[in-house]
This record gives sequence, structure tokens and C-alpha cells, in this order.
Amino acid sequence: MNSESNNLKRAFKMLDIDKTGQFSMSEIKHLYKLLNLHLDPKIIEKTFDKLDSNKDGKIEFEEFLKEIEIHKDIHYEHTFQAIDLDKSGFITLDELFKVVKKLNATISRQEVENMMNKIDLDGNHKITLEEFISLMED
Repeated sequence: MNSESNNLKRAFKMLDIDKTGQFSMSEIKHLYKLLNLHLDPKIIEKTFDKLDSNKDGKIEFEEFLKEIEIHKDIHYEHTFQAIDLDKSGFITLDELFKVVKKLNATISRQEVENMMNKIDLDGNHKITLEEFISLMED
């Protein structure tokens, strides 16, 4: 499995709150609430329905992977924008820590800082959209 697939698998596992190997509408809504993203519930439902290709009310990894692969650049940009809490066009260490901490309560600030240093290719302590996409495609 390549690095991009590993990243997608990790993202899927973060969405799969109850660790069933699939995620439901309630898990998606919970994630948006955790991230303070106030999206119209109809948009969330429409996106979920699009991902749920077999219409069983759950999204399995293969469904998730198929949709991500088709629209990955758009997904990367939306994910970047969700992490860029102050909408500055950059992700700072504080923003990354806040979002990652919400998704993984056991991670330390030092671990997030180490992650940031690997992503921040130009060493300016900010992650650009280009650096973020490069990470996701690596």
C-alpha cells in the first residue's frame, strides 16, 4: 500500500468513530460538530448519499476510496480549508494541533510539531495548500 493509500486509510479510521470498518451519517455529523464546521445538513446528507454507492446507510473504505480518488483535489482543498481555522490561507501549528487533538485525544503537542516539521517544506512554520496537497499525494 502506498503512502497516499495509508493516509486515506488513516483518515477513514478517524471518521470511523465506533471502529466498525464503516462510518455512518451520525459519525460524519459528529465529526463536523467536533471541527466546528457549520454546514447545511442537506449538503452533508447529499455528500453522504453520493459516497454511499451501495445505499446501505454506511460508507465502507472502498466507497470512500473511490470517491476520494475521483475528486481528490477538491477534497484536499476542502480539508485544508477546514484545518485553516482563521482562513489565512496557511495552517499553523496551533490550528493543526487543535484539529488533530479533537480527532486523537492522546496525541501530544510535540508529536503534532514533529508532524508539522515534516509537512512544512519551506520551513516558514506554516503549511501552504501546495505543501498540504504534496503531503496527501506522497
